[in-house]
Amino acid sequence: MARKLTPVKDAGKPRRGVSAEPQDVLAAMSEVMQPLVELLLNSGIDYPHFASHLKPLFIEQARRELARMQLTPTDSSLSVLSGVHRKDVKSWRENNLSNTKPRPISISAQVFAAWVQHPSYRDRKKQPKPLNRTGHAPSFETLVRLITQDIHPFTVLQDLIRLDLVRVEIQRGKEVVVPYLAGFVPPAGSQEALQLMANHVADHAKTAVANLLGEAPALEQSVYAAGITTQSAQRLGALSREWWEDMRAALIQEASRLYEQDKHLPQADQRVRIGSYFHAETLPLTSQDTSTS
Repeated sequence: MARKLTPVKDAGKPRRGVSAEPQDVLAAMSEVMQPLVELLLNSGIDYPHFASHLKPLFIEQARRELARMQLTPTDSSLSVLSGVHRKDVKSWRENNLSNTKPRPISISAQVFAAWVQHPSYRDRKKQPKPLNRTGHAPSFETLVRLITQDIHPFTVLQDLIRLDLVRVEIQRGKEVVVPYLAGFVPPAGSQEALQLMANHVADHAKTAVANLLGEAPALEQSVYAAGITTQSAQRLGALSREWWEDMRAALIQEASRLYEQDKHLPQADQRVRIGSYFHAETLPLTSQDTSTS
């Protein structure tokens, strides 16, 4: 006997979508992907390699969508929704490739973030201050122990030196760890820089897509100007960095307060990322855009 089909409209929440045509969505994705394809090619990753890596992403997202619609994610339903062949879906399931989790933030990044945030480890200007390498708080040793008891502070120090985030000086006969005040900006091309890029771009994309699909509106805006000189663009870049630093400091202070308030509550299951970016490039010769918004 053939199985009775349950219409999607009667099986929980309907699938979400946008009013734009599929070709318009693909055109938008092409624009989004252009800088990412540049990264892929400069990393030695060609189209076939990347395409094979996309299969589990499509399957996993199809599984989430079916679960959201309260439908059973069978190999057939996953294949139909994702467009991935059933044998690949079966391999994905048998090898337990679902429920992949993002990589945790590195211990070094967490230590440097605590240095920036914790009042005891900042100076009067609320900047991370030089710390004795060892000894009573506030010292670099006690700073690391705020984050982890499993990794030796000297190991973390070596990694921060490798990332060019700190240097060690001898002051009054003691080793002092001196931070570079630009914040956690790992070297270009490093694993840490790659992970930060992935975290930032992914969360930005999640917000933009959620807004596009009609979920509760979240902040995702920008200021646009075209038809200005290089000097004016540099001025805007400097202002954006200056104003972001002020806002960042205030947000860190409030986030730290809220964390201390909420950390023992069973419902404290949310994570938040608040970001900022600046982009400038030369307009194409054919462009006559001289607008602001």
